[in-house]
Amino acid sequence: MRGKWQCLALWIALAISACGHVVTQISAEWKGGRPWEMEVLFDAGYAIPESRGDAQAPAQQRAWLLELGETGWAPLRQEAERYLRECLEVRSGGKPAEWRVDFIDFAKSPPNFVELLNDGAYFRMKITGVESLESGAEIAWREGTRPTFLLKLPGKQGGYLTLAPGQSQLLPVEENTVTGRAPWTESFREGFLHVLPLGMDHMLFVMGLFFYRRAWRPLLSQSLAFTLAHTVTLGLAAAGFVRVPGSWVEPIIALSVMVVALENLRPVGKSMGATRLGIVFGFGLIHGLGFAGALSVWIKPGHDFLPALLCANLGVEAAQASLLAAAWCLTAGWHGTPAYRRARLVGCLAIAGTGAFWLLQRVG
Repeated sequence: MRGKWQCLALWIALAISACGHVVTQISAEWKGGRPWEMEVLFDAGYAIPESRGDAQAPAQQRAWLLELGETGWAPLRQEAERYLRECLEVRSGGKPAEWRVDFIDFAKSPPNFVELLNDGAYFRMKITGVESLESGAEIAWREGTRPTFLLKLPGKQGGYLTLAPGQSQLLPVEENTVTGRAPWTESFREGFLHVLPLGMDHMLFVMGLFFYRRAWRPLLSQSLAFTLAHTVTLGLAAAGFVRVPGSWVEPIIALSVMVVALENLRPVGKSMGATRLGIVFGFGLIHGLGFAGALSVWIKPGHDFLPALLCANLGVEAAQASLLAAAWCLTAGWHGTPAYRRARLVGCLAIAGTGAFWLLQRVG
């Protein structure tokens, strides 16, 4: 019993100390050619050194980027190039390859910044090699506290390379030199990681569902309602039919975490199933927009749009099922005791408090 209480205390501590989403990866696409080219999608907010890595900093929107003007864009371009040269290295013939940077969106006036599903502030950087690469060339993402680097390889079946800090991979200098991870595998992986371990707000919402009632029927009905709702809005947003700024979505997600946890504290007899399912479904619609915002950088309309969307959603569902299964196993054997009822109360209050903290943080 002591061990279970310790696990619960650790989980609550992580929940209270956790914050919202941060930049977890930098996406790029390998174009190849002679000379070789690569296009990087850079988060403009991440080009501000003072707020880089600060989970409290709000995610900037495209409108903010448009309003900066040349005096605001110039330091962002300078810092983005400096940061990439610090982190990214292409090796050919056993030595670093030289490359230059062009900022694609600034070729027009006003700049033609990319429009993404989450309405985020991004600009594109074209990296062009000075010389052609030799066979066996590598790309390296240097060590340090930084996001992972996700590189899309050319062709319909090109796949992806994912580089954690300190890792390197062979580059497709010649056709079919590198196969990479299959696109559907990468989509599933990103969907799973968005919940476990990166999506703390979604994790707490799922735990709020678990603490409602530890019985398979309520858990299954809530899970299906949540899945149906966020699948609908994830699909609509990913297809471009719905676009809601993250400045609206993120506070409502925080509110959903708080409301679901507090609703658990109502007497069981008065907590009607239909009302509960309506609450879960309604907030599930908002969570779908949150998923779309997080996945929008690399899921775009195209020939592989539907498979990528399906696999990403399956990854999300697998992460939710894993979390519920872990909670079920952790509470097995003592869920009918007074100790569990106290632990459930503490857990709900911790979730509600964290949601309230995030709500104030994101509204402010």
